Amino acid sequence: MRRTGLILSVAVTCGLIGESGLGLSAPRIQSPPAGRYGWDWQIGAQTPALVSLPAGVKLIDLDGFETSAATVAQLKKQGLYVVCYINAGSYEPYRPDAARYTARLKLGVDPDWTDEAFVDVRDVFRPGSVLADILKKRLTMCRDRGFAAVEPDNLQNDENVPGGVITAQQQVDFNGWLADEAHALGLAIFQKNGPDKILLRDRTGQRLVDKFDGILNESCHEFSECAPLAEYVKRGKPALNVEYKQKFLNCADANRLGINSMFKDRYLRGGYEAEYRRVAC
Repeated sequence: MRRTGLILSVAVTCGLIGESGLGLSAPRIQSPPAGRYGWDWQIGAQTPALVSLPAGVKLIDLDGFETSAATVAQLKKQGLYVVCYINAGSYEPYRPDAARYTARLKLGVDPDWTDEAFVDVRDVFRPGSVLADILKKRLTMCRDRGFAAVEPDNLQNDENVPGGVITAQQQVDFNGWLADEAHALGLAIFQKNGPDKILLRDRTGQRLVDKFDGILNESCHEFSECAPLAEYVKRGKPALNVEYKQKFLNCADANRLGINSMFKDRYLRGGYEAEYRRVAC
């Protein structure tokens, strides 16, 4: 019997020796750039060859499944902060892991994308959760491909699924869980939409604004909900916003609040696609 190994194991288990004492440390997280800057969102690019970099862009958000490690590495060499888009709250039939989504996980069709379904985010807290395993593997994919951060879509299923099936607190708990899982892998993470949830606390007692590393919001000018995004700015974290109707882009308001806002085509196409549209403040 190797007593030293046994003693060391007991000491760690009892908390007598911390991870740092063993030479272990938490993964280093590269925080997204703070302040005012240009960014782009090209998750709809059909191939990496269709991705372009507008002048002045410091951050780009791309589809995690469709973007290779080589592409991420090339963008990072150009000084870009590269964000990995994954869908956390919906089932997408065209993803390689789609077969793992059981009927029980699917709670209702997304009216905007009718081939997709909102999922039961409460599942991640159940023993042997399938959804938790799916999402952990997706986060690991983002890390392994070299992304610095993740943008998880559909974090508002308490509102998306009718009938009050998912409560606001259950949704906030899920959002916080996802942030913890991303951080454990060394990834930064953006809150996606939900400005009304920014100051809410998850089951760990932390506010989402203190747990997430930034926020990516859609249409805050159109729906007059930009002000809460400034909570991230106050904490030295980026607040990103996109408008899908150019008439609602309010650069004066964005500048006042410190938000990086732009107009984009709804399908978030690659920069070399004919239908690509982008107007930034």
